[in-house]
Amino acid sequence: MLRFSWLWVVLMLCASTTLAQVVTLTEAGHVDVQGQMKYWRDPSGNVTVEEIQKAPFSNLTKNESPNLGFDRAAHWARIEIRNESSSSEWLLEVAYAPLDRIDFYVVANDGSVVHKVSGDHFPISKRDVRHRHPTFDFQISPGELKVIFIRVQTISSVQLPFTIWHRNEFLKATYNLQLINGFFYGGMLLMMLYQLFLFFSVRDRITFFYVLTLLTMVNVVAFFQGYTFLYFFPELPTLNGMLAMITGPAFIVCSTLLTRAFLNVRQFSKVLDSLLVGNMLLDLAVALLMAVFYPRISFLYHNYIIFAHCLLALLCAGYCLRKQYRPARYYLIAWFTLLVAAGIFTISSLGFMPGYLSTNYTGLMTGCILQTLFLSFALGDRLNELTKENQKAKELELKRNQDENERLEREVQLRVEEIELKSKRLEEVNMVKDKLFSVVSHDIRGPLASLQLALSLIKSGTVSKEEFQELSVTLANRFNQTTEFIENLLQWATLQLKGETFEPVPIDLTKMVGETVSLLGADARKKEISVQNNIQGSVNAFADLNMIRSVMRNLLTNAIKFTGQQGTITLNTMSSDQYVVLSVSDTGVGIPAANRDNLFSLSSITTPGTHKEKGTGLGLLLCKEFVEKNGGRIWLESEEGRGTTFYFSIPVHERNSVAAVAG
Repeated sequence: MLRFSWLWVVLMLCASTTLAQVVTLTEAGHVDVQGQMKYWRDPSGNVTVEEIQKAPFSNLTKNESPNLGFDRAAHWARIEIRNESSSSEWLLEVAYAPLDRIDFYVVANDGSVVHKVSGDHFPISKRDVRHRHPTFDFQISPGELKVIFIRVQTISSVQLPFTIWHRNEFLKATYNLQLINGFFYGGMLLMMLYQLFLFFSVRDRITFFYVLTLLTMVNVVAFFQGYTFLYFFPELPTLNGMLAMITGPAFIVCSTLLTRAFLNVRQFSKVLDSLLVGNMLLDLAVALLMAVFYPRISFLYHNYIIFAHCLLALLCAGYCLRKQYRPARYYLIAWFTLLVAAGIFTISSLGFMPGYLSTNYTGLMTGCILQTLFLSFALGDRLNELTKENQKAKELELKRNQDENERLEREVQLRVEEIELKSKRLEEVNMVKDKLFSVVSHDIRGPLASLQLALSLIKSGTVSKEEFQELSVTLANRFNQTTEFIENLLQWATLQLKGETFEPVPIDLTKMVGETVSLLGADARKKEISVQNNIQGSVNAFADLNMIRSVMRNLLTNAIKFTGQQGTITLNTMSSDQYVVLSVSDTGVGIPAANRDNLFSLSSITTPGTHKEKGTGLGLLLCKEFVEKNGGRIWLESEEGRGTTFYFSIPVHERNSVAAVAG
């Protein structure tokens, strides 16, 4: 901005050939000085009024007030005044309240200088006129020519809107302007009170945020117009400086809360929501730094951040409207009007546009009024939407009440059916329990009784060596059968009570099948059964190793049990993209058709093997549950007298295993 100020000076120096006009006071009662002055910039800020009278002032050619943006240098204005009226009492108004220090010098014909000082760093009581703008009175006789020097130095935007008034005209204009401003502030106050009443009625936090936004927005306008300093703390200029630091951030905080809550910004766009919050936090950080390092940090940053905030609010409203969020319509228009007003005001304060746009608050006040109006429409529209939704909710509630009896009737019917289903389930459980107790009492009591009898005979000493040898073989077989039964029974009981631990891993089926064949090879050789293992090469699957090993062991054991002397058992595999199928075929006795439907349940009928081997009825039940646990299935093909083939499938890949189990 300092660069822009130097550019301004250069432009004025280039125009030095044009003489500045003398300000003429007439009976009209007032005159806007605007470009009818000479200007000089003092970078050091140390030039005195005696020295400034010899400075090379530059002429202004534009018919407007100088607008120098944010510049810490001292700025001097030289005004030549000729009084062609009949009045000798006049006032010079500097119509920009936030200027820190204004030195006013009147040079008399005899060379003496009258010095006065004002600005928002000095109490209101120090001013010649108790007014919101710094105003200086001076005497100039009719027909007299005087020179006035005005020195301005501030950390706010440097605006030099000078107006010379006849006292009566000044009071009349002030009264009229106060009346207009009174309508503005009165209307805004009524709107705040109305919205506050709505807040206490409906307890809607959005309405409360709107009240805070209105309050802070009005405070911004009142600060720049000088009303807050004039009416709230006229003798405490330090508070005025503190207010200047928090006025903008307070508006940004409140309007950010309103925008986020009203538009549900985070729901529609987390990026825009983050930008809103980030811009707010940035302005708060600037305000904090200004409070700590005042006055070394300029108000320039507040202007940029406020403009960015208005633009972000406009973007949020447009984006939410694009996402079919109906209440954003009026919100978009409201922020558009304020953005235009605030944008013009901010750009003018930065020195990029004529100064009267930042010192004439009509546009800013109009933008505030329009924003308030459209935001009220937006809140009303939102309230109408909520009313419609409540009405729909009541209608739905009435319909639900009408449907409640039917639902209760259906619920009763479902309960009855559920009770019947549970009754059937209890019957099935009782059947399972009876079957389990029957199996346990039969298959454990028999081997234990045989063992007890054998031990008694051995103890009595009546058993010969040959009989003992034969008896030991029989006991070993019964012991192996009992061990197999107990192992299957424990596995099944564990699965029913608390579930088997399921830990699927990649499996080398070739290796696993080979180990199982080796483990049961002795049983096959006793019956001279040939086991043809055709599972060779790389055959892999993804399943629980212990479960699949148990399935394979049970199927191979059954095949050996029901295959006659010198029979054949064949192991094969088939693979697809998703599953691998293993089969165990035998040339045994086959399974009667009447027994096949219940083969994988507790109610299955057990038959003795070809050498009278006994079964437990639990092995195939375990096979079914283990295979299904791994996401596969098990089935069989059998022909009486010619043999049986059992098939079971398991997943090849992990994703198939997970999908199958989840399904």
